[in-house]
Amino acid sequence: MRYSRVIRNEDKLKRHNERRAVNTTVIILVVTFIIVGGWWFLMLSGFWDIHEVEINGLQLLSRGEVLSEVDNLFDQSHWRPWHKKNLIMLDTKKFQSDLKKRLFVQDLAVDKFYPNILRLIIKERQRSIILVSNNQYISVDTSGVVTGTPDELILSVAKSLIAAREFADELKPPVIVMPTADPLTAGFQIAQPEQIRRWLDVTHALVVAGVKVRFMKIESPESSLARFVSEKGYDIYFDLSRPIDAQIASYDAFMKTKPDESKITEHLDVRIPGRVFIK
Repeated sequence: MRYSRVIRNEDKLKRHNERRAVNTTVIILVVTFIIVGGWWFLMLSGFWDIHEVEINGLQLLSRGEVLSEVDNLFDQSHWRPWHKKNLIMLDTKKFQSDLKKRLFVQDLAVDKFYPNILRLIIKERQRSIILVSNNQYISVDTSGVVTGTPDELILSVAKSLIAAREFADELKPPVIVMPTADPLTAGFQIAQPEQIRRWLDVTHALVVAGVKVRFMKIESPESSLARFVSEKGYDIYFDLSRPIDAQIASYDAFMKTKPDESKITEHLDVRIPGRVFIK
């Protein structure tokens, strides 16, 4: 009797262990299904992929240009184990930085609206310059190509800057005085895109910093010396090949000493950070 009771207890324990093993297996399978299914739903189902791009603030840029650069960014991204347009996994800070450079805009905000809307808020900047050469005023776009003669309003503004009646600001296209050998016609490549963008960036940085300048003089597209005509008429020398913020800081520090600007007959050189040279 005692032996048979032991056998029955062992059988019960065995059956209990078998049921527990089955239950554990079922739980593992269910949990695995939930994890895999959840991962598939979030990453691969397409439900969270970007289906619409809202764009606000466009002025000169077209919607097609922006969408083209957005698609290029997604196409050039590294492989990841999820869809390239997955909104959840989009690194908005990196995407914002990369797209801002591609579009050459002043500011760009990127927002996510789940499940599948990407919103871009764009603040554009000047996308052209007025080049003055041999008494000729021409418009040049950010690719460095001559687009033609500016309209009457822009031409009037450019002439006012040259005549020292106005100062550069964020609304006016920068005016660049640069000698050229021949008269310029539409379609002519006067400078490389990175050179034009550098001129625009530096002019914008000076305006935002409150430096009162009228226009820039440069000897050639490759020249690193930019001479900005100041409020008092003398030139301020900046180095286009160096970071502009440190040079602006040198200028600001010098101006805070309230120098006698009448003694600056030719130029104020701030190309070496922390040092100022006067002539």
